[in-house]
Amino acid sequence: MFFNKILQNRCFYLSLTKKGQAYIIAFMNYSAGIIYNKSKANAKKLAYEIADWLKKHKSKGFVCDSVSIKPRKFDFVLSIGGDGTMLKCIRTFAPLNTAIKGINLGSLGFLTDTDTNQVWTLLKDILDKDIKVEKRALLCAEFKYQDRKMRIIAANDFVIRSTNAGKIITVDVSIDKKITTEYKCDGMIVATPTGSTAYSLAALGPIVYPDLSVFILNPISPHTLTQRPMILSNKNDVFLSAYNKNRKGNILISVDGQDNYLISDDISIRFSLYKKPLRLIKNCSRPYFETLKKKLNWGL
Repeated sequence: MFFNKILQNRCFYLSLTKKGQAYIIAFMNYSAGIIYNKSKANAKKLAYEIADWLKKHKSKGFVCDSVSIKPRKFDFVLSIGGDGTMLKCIRTFAPLNTAIKGINLGSLGFLTDTDTNQVWTLLKDILDKDIKVEKRALLCAEFKYQDRKMRIIAANDFVIRSTNAGKIITVDVSIDKKITTEYKCDGMIVATPTGSTAYSLAALGPIVYPDLSVFILNPISPHTLTQRPMILSNKNDVFLSAYNKNRKGNILISVDGQDNYLISDDISIRFSLYKKPLRLIKNCSRPYFETLKKKLNWGL
C-alpha cells in the first residue's frame, strides 16, 4: 500500500510492510548547480558528465563556469576546480543556505577534499541518503566604500594592508566598544576557523577546529614580540581601524585573496560572524585531521 506526498520539493512515498511497519523510500528530485573552472583541464567535461548522470537519476544539473555564476537557489552546489573556485562558490551560494561540495582539480585542494574518483560515490550517497552537511562559520565585514555601506562575507579571511608595498600600518582594535590594543605590523588577517589553515597559518596563526563559532585576529609580522594572534567568539563585537604613517594613503581590504577594496585610512571596519553558517557537504570517508595530515603533512 503506497501513499504519495511532497516534502521540501522532493517526492516521497510511504510503504507499509506486512507487519504494518512503515518506511519511507525517496524518489530524489534534486536541483544541483555544477560550477566549473574553465581554466582547469577536463573540468567542463566532468561538469556535463555529472549533469547527465543526475538527469538519468531524476534530478537536474545546471552547468555554469565560475566566471559567470550568479546567486540562484539550488538544493546543492558542486564546485569543480581548486580551492579558489570553491571560495567563490561559497561567497555566491552560502547566503542562500545552499549545501556546497568541492571536487578537486587543483594543486592543494584543502577545501575541495573530494577527488574525481569519489564523485560518483558522493552523488549516489546524496541521492540515496539525502544531503549530510557540516556547518562552519563565515566572517562578515562592514565598512564604507565609495559612499556605500558594504557588507561582505568571507569563507577564509579578510586581509588588511597598506597599498604601499613594504610599509607597515597601525591597526587599532576595539572589542565590545572598548579600545583593546594597537598593532604595528605589515598587515592584519581576520580569519575563520576554515581559514585558519590558509594565510593565517603561514603567518604563524593557530589551527582552529572548523566547526567552532570563533574567528582569529592575526597580525602579519608584528613589530613587537608581545603582539600575538587572538581568538574571539561569536559574541564579540570587533572594530578595526588601519592607517599608514602620518595617515596618508589608502588601505586595501582583500576578501579570500580574490576580491579587493580600497578604502581611506580613516574608515572603521566592523567584523563579526555571519548570521548564516556555511553548509559543507560531508566527506564521511575523510575526517578533518586526516585532511590535515594528507594536505599539510600535519603531525608527520
